[in-house]
Amino acid sequence: MMALCLLAHAFIEEVSRALLECPLPLDSDAAGMWRTLARTEAICHSHRLLDVLLKELQERPSTSEDKAFIIPLAAASALCEVLSVSICAQTVARFYPRLLMALLVQVHYAIGLSLPDTSVKQAPSLTLPPGCVVKTVKTLLLKMGCHYEFTSVEKEGGWELLTSSEEHHRGVGLLARAMVHYSCHELWRILYLLVPFLERGDKQHKLTAMAFFVELLHMPQAKRLPEKYSVIRLLKGLTDPDPVIRALCVKGLITMADWPGKVRWNPFHYTVDIRVITPEVKTQKGSGVAVLLPLLLRCCWRWCCLQSWAAGEQWLLARSPALKAEPPPAAAQK
Repeated sequence: MMALCLLAHAFIEEVSRALLECPLPLDSDAAGMWRTLARTEAICHSHRLLDVLLKELQERPSTSEDKAFIIPLAAASALCEVLSVSICAQTVARFYPRLLMALLVQVHYAIGLSLPDTSVKQAPSLTLPPGCVVKTVKTLLLKMGCHYEFTSVEKEGGWELLTSSEEHHRGVGLLARAMVHYSCHELWRILYLLVPFLERGDKQHKLTAMAFFVELLHMPQAKRLPEKYSVIRLLKGLTDPDPVIRALCVKGLITMADWPGKVRWNPFHYTVDIRVITPEVKTQKGSGVAVLLPLLLRCCWRWCCLQSWAAGEQWLLARSPALKAEPPPAAAQK
């Protein structure tokens, strides 16, 4: 048996890709083979198995009829088995930020997909692709010791939100908020991993990354980000065609405006070049777009203030003394 394990270790890429073509949900034999590979990799102090799975998790499931359709979903199921092997904890910790973000994006990809030739006798949470990936997300969090975060998301119905096409970003935000609240020790790594994610990939990729990023702006470490990675990215997001992205950017700017001990962002005091925010838009000096964008940002700021007033008058007055209302004449005479 050991000889077979060492042979599989020597050809781990080939063996892994062959196992990824096993039918889903995984049967006991396929699951056992993944766990055996994980133990062998851990004993040999290797991380090639996780390299293979992470690479597949970063791909979008195909909509064609070939086997490539289920490879990313199979990688999520395989990772769930790998995480059950206790001696893999140290290696998993090194991959944790990349695995978590890849899984959250994969959940978004899997929404609305269905597995071919799935047995109706299986539980829906296992047969539906989003359920398969969410199960792996849960296992990963528990593996990393995020028990409080797990419980918080479960109480708020976050797992159901993750599998909703319209509420996925809320589920992602709920998870990120819980991780910030309980001071997850890996958040700073996730924060810097998310920075390049905000402008690359497709719609699902950007939306998931932005939903997580705006919640991490509540971290003290977020104030160390250069403006081009925070303010400029969020300002550029205000011109995104997706209304959810725009709403998330407004939320992020509100958070940054309330950072203590730092000059608050305010479009009245912030000079923005239209070519920096939207380089794809060709403008001339004095053009309508260049003139309207500052106006848009000012309206956004006013909207933020109104929302803050609605949330609590004292919150706004404490931060904007100049906006305090004049006392009524009767009160003034007294």
